[in-house]
Amino acid sequence: MTLSLQDLRELARQLPELEFSPAKDCDWPQTDLVQAYLNDYDINFANEFAQVSHGFGCVNVAGFKIATHYWLPENAQGTMLVVHGYYDHVGVFDHPIRFALQHNFAVLAFDLPGHGLSSGEPAAIDSFNQYGDVLAEILQQSAIIMPQPLYALGQSTGCAVLLNYLWRYAIAQDSLACLEKERFEKIALCSPLVLPRGWRGVHMGRYVYAVLRHFIRQISRTFSKSSHDLEFNQFLKDQDLLQARILSLSWVGAMKAWHEMVLHFAPLQNECLIVQGTDDMTVDWRYNLPLLQQKLPNAKIALIADAGHQLVNESDLYRSQVFAAIKQYFFN
Repeated sequence: MTLSLQDLRELARQLPELEFSPAKDCDWPQTDLVQAYLNDYDINFANEFAQVSHGFGCVNVAGFKIATHYWLPENAQGTMLVVHGYYDHVGVFDHPIRFALQHNFAVLAFDLPGHGLSSGEPAAIDSFNQYGDVLAEILQQSAIIMPQPLYALGQSTGCAVLLNYLWRYAIAQDSLACLEKERFEKIALCSPLVLPRGWRGVHMGRYVYAVLRHFIRQISRTFSKSSHDLEFNQFLKDQDLLQARILSLSWVGAMKAWHEMVLHFAPLQNECLIVQGTDDMTVDWRYNLPLLQQKLPNAKIALIADAGHQLVNESDLYRSQVFAAIKQYFFN
């Protein structure tokens, strides 16, 4: 990284409010500071792809200033919403964004509250409902320019964000459910989070949390091997200045409440694809997958043998299988 943490904080401070109008949103991304950010994270797709407009700024929603991007090709065939996972941000999701643009889809992506360039306590949230509320507002504001049909790709916590939105907004009324089913034509859930690995096991993470939450607000983050791409793992640990270095216990409490919500939600009839690696050491996929199959009875399952948690940032061997499964589901 060539940008300093001070540079990134200044970038976050400068974020203009998006109007979701390319004529108004595409000038600021051409400034030197924004170009340095886009180039450092390899997401300068307006330069990489011909006739792609890039809008970048913020959406003010639910008390947060949410850093939001859209990439809009001429004559796009639809829009792919990309929702990142815990600790991450749009800057490390170059692979799914490039994948969408290569298939002539527009892209809508944002940093979750407390992540990346968005405001909020680092890596913290009081309720996953706040994530769903942020998504709902961004979808509503962006609908004026983002072409239909709308597809979605989530990674880990990003899958929880999508499902929270679907459960709480799309089935609030039968009429809204019909509209939302049409709106999200295809959904890909990569390494979906319900419970993390170790929460139910010998180490009894839930009991450790129950004790610690009365005394402290956060603990130091442990960087795990989430991908077989060793350079990516090292980048997260040693170079990415937007990676939080703590685990927020408020987020853990919100995750615990999310699990309870999933248990009580009625099944969703939406079709979707769940992509899961069998070497995932982050989420408790052997528990999560059967539960999600109950709650998403129309889901298709793609198991990627020996792939890790960060499926969209895996090594080439596994990432190619991940995107082949998503391509087959999305475009065939």
